[in-house]
Amino acid sequence: MRIIFLGTSGFAIPCLRALIESKHSILCVVSRPPRPAGRGKKLRHPPVAEYAQKSRLEIRQPEKLTGDFVETLKSMGPEIMISAAYGAWLPEKLLKASLLGVVNVHPSLLPEYRGAAPIARAILDGREETGVSFMLTDSGWDTGPVIAVYHERILPSDTTGSLEERLSVKAAENLIDVIEEYSSGKLVPESQTEEALYADKITTDETWLDWNRPAGYLERKVRAFHPSPGARTIYSGKILKISEARVSQYSADPGEIILKAGSLHVGCGGEESLEILKLQPASKNIMSTAEFLRGARMKTGDKLGRG
Repeated sequence: MRIIFLGTSGFAIPCLRALIESKHSILCVVSRPPRPAGRGKKLRHPPVAEYAQKSRLEIRQPEKLTGDFVETLKSMGPEIMISAAYGAWLPEKLLKASLLGVVNVHPSLLPEYRGAAPIARAILDGREETGVSFMLTDSGWDTGPVIAVYHERILPSDTTGSLEERLSVKAAENLIDVIEEYSSGKLVPESQTEEALYADKITTDETWLDWNRPAGYLERKVRAFHPSPGARTIYSGKILKISEARVSQYSADPGEIILKAGSLHVGCGGEESLEILKLQPASKNIMSTAEFLRGARMKTGDKLGRG
């Protein structure tokens, strides 16, 4: 098949690699434009664009998917388009630009967790299972008919980063079979009829740790927001991002610090506390709690809060 691939973040790279290694032909890769990044705010291409460039594929990075741009894609004669973590709404004209439409790779068990943050929301909600859905894109947000679904267990230690990596590999392992069986008629898209659950984009306000909440919830929050945007708290007027934590049995007032033999525990709502294993002070790299405590004047009874 003649394929156009749309993708932006690193989640899409294993799928693009699977297509490169298949018998099918990639006409071009469509990705988002470069954006300022890092402390120097230098322009940086998204991961998919960098990977496509290294793979010597034709790359298009429009600011918007205008009618003229869609006509350019259509003139290439694609039989199918595939999108994975592209990060922008696809106009109706694009959905009709190829014979078999646009197959989207979505990291959830649709119709659960439609939207921008399906992996983080599943971890935050304490789910034990998620997966990858292959969907025929329509004009809604993840509302199109589902072609195939593959399940994946959420491990108690999973962060958004680790789970996203596994789901991207699972998607790539099944992508070629899905598009071939869909194109041959063996797989028929089925409408989403069950009740939908939405996974809204993570807001900055959500990243603050509310120490009045139970320790188990806060531990999930740390995992759900790692590696980005990071779960955060305030100590001595400065932001600390918590990168790794676990529930512990010490009891203290919410936000109260307990130091025990080089370990750092924080009181939460309920009888349990949260032991902080790794953290990131403002403008510094992630470090172990032991490293942090060697340079900090933290003491038992101090308080963590929120901005």
